[in-house]
Amino acid sequence: MNFEPQSSQQIIQLLQQMELYSQNNAAPLPMEDDVKSLWSGIGFRIAEHKFVVSMGFVREIMKYPSTSQVPGSKEWVRGIANIRGNLLPVFDLQGFLGKKTTPVKRETRVLSIAKDKLSAGLIVDEIYGMKYFDQLNFDAKMHHDVTWKSYCKGGYELDGENWVVFNMQRLIESRKFLNVAG
Repeated sequence: MNFEPQSSQQIIQLLQQMELYSQNNAAPLPMEDDVKSLWSGIGFRIAEHKFVVSMGFVREIMKYPSTSQVPGSKEWVRGIANIRGNLLPVFDLQGFLGKKTTPVKRETRVLSIAKDKLSAGLIVDEIYGMKYFDQLNFDAKMHHDVTWKSYCKGGYELDGENWVVFNMQRLIESRKFLNVAG
């Protein structure tokens, strides 16, 4: 069916009919109560503990790179990696937190973090990708290990698992972390 309006009045009537049809058949907007305030971050594992870190700190996720040793550095300093022409210090996060160093396996990854002028690669056992949490379910007292408590800032429970928010800001401001000399 081909309809060609003959006058401006017919065009206006046609547009009004289209508007009325659209209003009557449009999908309703979601109710404001249904909208959740979500917090998202990158999920990762250190030993058997699951953490999330704010996307604001993560620059890249990469496989464990080839590193060059740094003489006179602490055991948790794995070395310096050349990442596309940029030097990146690589640290074993588990080793820094006072546990045994992370064994490099197929699923081992490096979180490349950046904040202000600091760049570093943090070795973690595994990456779980983006995680989304309802901010109303935040538990400020959640942490995994007492020795790591100062680097935790609460967490979320999701599908029966605890995801502790790793306080990357506190880590990069820590004198202990910045003092890599052995």
